[in-house]
Amino acid sequence: MPTRANYAGLPNRGGRFGWVGEKVFGLALLAVLWLSLAQPAAAQEVAWRGPTETITIGLTPDDVSHIEFFEPITNITVEDPEYADILVVEGYGNRAFRMRARLPKMATRAFLTGQSGNTYVLVITTDAPYQTFLRIVDGTKVDEIGRNLTKDFTYTDLIRAMAADKDVAGVLREAYVIPNWFKGAGLTFELSEVWQTNQLTGVVVLVQNDKNQPNEVNVPAINIPRTDEWGVLRFASMENLRLAPKGQPNDRGVLFLVFQR
Repeated sequence: MPTRANYAGLPNRGGRFGWVGEKVFGLALLAVLWLSLAQPAAAQEVAWRGPTETITIGLTPDDVSHIEFFEPITNITVEDPEYADILVVEGYGNRAFRMRARLPKMATRAFLTGQSGNTYVLVITTDAPYQTFLRIVDGTKVDEIGRNLTKDFTYTDLIRAMAADKDVAGVLREAYVIPNWFKGAGLTFELSEVWQTNQLTGVVVLVQNDKNQPNEVNVPAINIPRTDEWGVLRFASMENLRLAPKGQPNDRGVLFLVFQR
């Protein structure tokens, strides 16, 4: 059960953004009772990838959220302590907390310091979907494992994975939809997805024929927009380079691009 006594070893920082103290932890008996509910069985995982990344947690005044960290927390500062109740959960070594909104509509930030010295910035708000059980994992270690898994990943390996629409361990896959990404030669190119390994960036592009006659995709002649972080275009593949007239079957195709950083 959560208890104020668990915070005896955590320092009081005070100030306007003061340490969550008596004001926040002075809960009535009724509040203590709702914190005694059983812990949920399944957790949603969110990866923390560095101090510049914030984590949003959806709260509600009607129920409790259980939040677990991957390391002990030594200090917490809440921007607006009147907006949320935050209690430590006994038996987790200062790694688990129970949170609940105190208002039907609110948003504030909590700054947590880990035992390692890392700072975790949480945006706690009723405007985000309510999460019952959230586990925050160390995304920097997850990324390192991914880099090791894909260090020998080749252009063709990435092309095959994108063409098969198949997730690969160690490859970060993100929807990155940009309609009308660019146009040229009677074709419209729509950015659909970006796949990332430690050295390669794969891009999935939907190609639409805008002409009322067959049209061929001439990849070398295409002026493909890109960002510096993608690197140099090394490989391109398209199953069907010749597209049917607009409005007819097979007037669209999928282009796969691989850049090396």
